[in-house]
Amino acid sequence: MKNKNLLLAIFFIMAPIVSLFAQDQIQKLFRSSTAVFDVAEYGKNTRRIGMAHNPQTGDVEVTTIDTPFGKAKQTKAYFEVDGKFGYELHVRELENLDAYTIQAFFHNKSEDNTYLRAFDLFSMDRSFGGQVDLSKPEDWLVTPLMEHHHAETLAEMDKRFKEVGLFYNTATDNSFLLGPTGPGDAHCNVHVTKQKIRAIVRMDQVLVEPGEVRRSEEMIFIKEDKDKNIDVWTKWVAITHNAKLDRDPVYGWCSWYDRTTKIDEAHVMNVTKTIKENPNTFGRGIIQIDDGYQKMDGDWSANEKFPSGMANVAKEIRAIGATPGVWFAPLMINPEHPFAKANPDALQKNAKGIESFMNPNPFHPSGAKWLNPTNAKAKEFLFNIIKDARDRGFGYIKIDFNGIGAVYDNPKLTRLQTFRELYTLYREAAGDDMYILSCLGQPTRGVIGFIDAARVGPDSHPAHFSHCLESVLRFQIFHKVWWNNDADVSYLEYKLPSRRVGHTPQQGMWHTWHNTVALTGGTAMISEPIDAPDVKEVWRNYEIMRPGVIEQTKLLTLGKSPNNTVFGFTAKREFGDFGVYNLYNVDKEKENDVTINLVEAGLPKDTKCAVYDFWKNEVVGYATNTYTAEKLYSNSSQLVRFTPIEDDKLKVLGSNLHLSIGANEITKLTVKGSGVKVELSDAGAQEGDIIFFSKKGIQAGNAKNCKIKNIESLGNNLWKVTLSERKWDTKQSFSLKTVVM
Repeated sequence: MKNKNLLLAIFFIMAPIVSLFAQDQIQKLFRSSTAVFDVAEYGKNTRRIGMAHNPQTGDVEVTTIDTPFGKAKQTKAYFEVDGKFGYELHVRELENLDAYTIQAFFHNKSEDNTYLRAFDLFSMDRSFGGQVDLSKPEDWLVTPLMEHHHAETLAEMDKRFKEVGLFYNTATDNSFLLGPTGPGDAHCNVHVTKQKIRAIVRMDQVLVEPGEVRRSEEMIFIKEDKDKNIDVWTKWVAITHNAKLDRDPVYGWCSWYDRTTKIDEAHVMNVTKTIKENPNTFGRGIIQIDDGYQKMDGDWSANEKFPSGMANVAKEIRAIGATPGVWFAPLMINPEHPFAKANPDALQKNAKGIESFMNPNPFHPSGAKWLNPTNAKAKEFLFNIIKDARDRGFGYIKIDFNGIGAVYDNPKLTRLQTFRELYTLYREAAGDDMYILSCLGQPTRGVIGFIDAARVGPDSHPAHFSHCLESVLRFQIFHKVWWNNDADVSYLEYKLPSRRVGHTPQQGMWHTWHNTVALTGGTAMISEPIDAPDVKEVWRNYEIMRPGVIEQTKLLTLGKSPNNTVFGFTAKREFGDFGVYNLYNVDKEKENDVTINLVEAGLPKDTKCAVYDFWKNEVVGYATNTYTAEKLYSNSSQLVRFTPIEDDKLKVLGSNLHLSIGANEITKLTVKGSGVKVELSDAGAQEGDIIFFSKKGIQAGNAKNCKIKNIESLGNNLWKVTLSERKWDTKQSFSLKTVVM
């Protein structure tokens, strides 16, 4: 069968997928699918094989298969050139979704080694019609979902970005997503250049020996609504990568921004003592020792600043009921370390055989070399680093500096496979009970299934929150789907004399970041000298963020706008639903208004909602369908709760006990006759206010594990109930009585 006839046969069989496409556009799309490889030696005799110019071998095969999202019709075709190299394409049309996936296979039937560079799975441009109309590229906003590139229109964008892109038409509300689904074999790129979109699977020049077959990553093209596209893709990846979601988010203290490498045992013990003596403020979370405790990079035992040894430090932390944590950069090794000197083959080298080296810096004055994670001796060394931490009693490890190099002992491993093998080793060494935080900076599929939490932004230095926010807010889609998101630490005030790492330019920016860390929900960490008098004055600012928000928060503007302005959640409760959102001015130079569409946020249409401002601790107005936070200055925000008032029933309108504004700390509200009972968790501040709506008066009743300090009428049917002496690690409750005024 000739190529043209074969293509027609394939597309006829795939009619449900492409029924809206013109035939020439179909051929243009699928004809571009190819593999690029070198024969005999990398960089020599580069060839390309694909559907456009190679004869078919065998029949087109059509079957029905199962996918993580239901049945799919699979069409398989095989192409061959010179009887030496084959290219196989699988196209799977989802029955219950407007989506299909594409996966390719390269067959080396020759007698030569081949080196597979990439699969160019498919491409489309502005003239591509049918399912997606790209004829007005200025209307399409392109948002990279796994990289810190700014969203741009299709007309403006000219770049390659990692893994996945979300495409949204601002004029029609149409959307599609293009990205990998698994099985976790190779990284992908999306190229958006000159208004043309290409999907590439990077195969990293892996060796394909004679008689071997190598598959590409499967990639999905899904054209549902924006949120469904994201939901399907993230969950599909979670399934194929065996995401580990059995651990709750954590909170605690980290030493890094407090002391950096100048940390010592005495300070850690002072922090431990402070936490022990103040459980109602600090609970019993993580006490994590960061960089600076080790003898040298590669020897992660205690230096002279920790004279008791790391095992004894961990034991002291465990003795107060907290979890001892420790930082590692397992791949980093001091050039003078005996292992580095004795095992040069275990060190990372570039393609020319030159060892990788980090130049000396104030934190690592000796510089560093890097272990090759595919070397057998290096693997044993890395395994023992993590195992030693477990044996010393640590229950939480933070893994940093994850650069794995590009030259591996096994030439058949892609970069993604190498990364996943490394984290397989880390998890095996740590055991199932160890909480692993991978400090990545931006997401990678390399760690899914092996870690409990992932850092999804850069270091949160107080002066750089605006940079952190863009990453953290965009990558919130992975929280509770791939892992728990870690936004890095927050601080207890924007300016404190005892803090060594500097100040936030203004309080509004600090409010924004503090809100965001709590709303992210993964790791609510702080990093200040908590035993210092000036820090003690603002301890309450830790109480209100501990633990992180339990609801699944989202960035409402993701994909629809290049600006990350509306972030939060809508909570469903038996005693009344409500929404909590942070409205953020991203402009670095001027004041701006920020508007939220309450219906899009999940609140009822045409319904009056009370608007409570957390930091003002008051109901600031009422809104229906939309609300605008006016004249927010640069990088500042307004954290507000929206509570529908549909009837005359008593309702909670706000709380300044926790940054979730009632989602974390209020577990139940029961009204029977004139009696009201409010049940609380141990989340949030020891003292604070809950604002009620009631057309009747409110009087105090009994309280358990807390006290009703005061009840105040605010007018307009609003009542403020002030609580105090809330006790951590206990369930609390209080009762009220409504009376006719």
